[in-house]
Amino acid sequence: MQQYLTIFITIILSLLTIILIAVGVAIIQVIQKIKYTIDRVNSTIDMAEMKINNITTPLQSISGMASSLGSGLRVFESFVGWLNRNKS
Repeated sequence: MQQYLTIFITIILSLLTIILIAVGVAIIQVIQKIKYTIDRVNSTIDMAEMKINNITTPLQSISGMASSLGSGLRVFESFVGWLNRNKS
């Protein structure tokens, strides 16, 4: 009886070891796939950020140019007003 119990426990421990090894390999594969997916998402976000920056940079330049043009027109209007004030 003792001999059968030892064989049974050895078989059960061997099966549990094999199952745990298989589960460990599966977990490692899942972690690698998650890392790959996170890298792809990060790359996509970086590319989207770069595209958005490429679009907004000219718009910011146009905005700055419009602001400068408005300031220049106000200076010109003030100068014309000053010239017209001296004529009166």
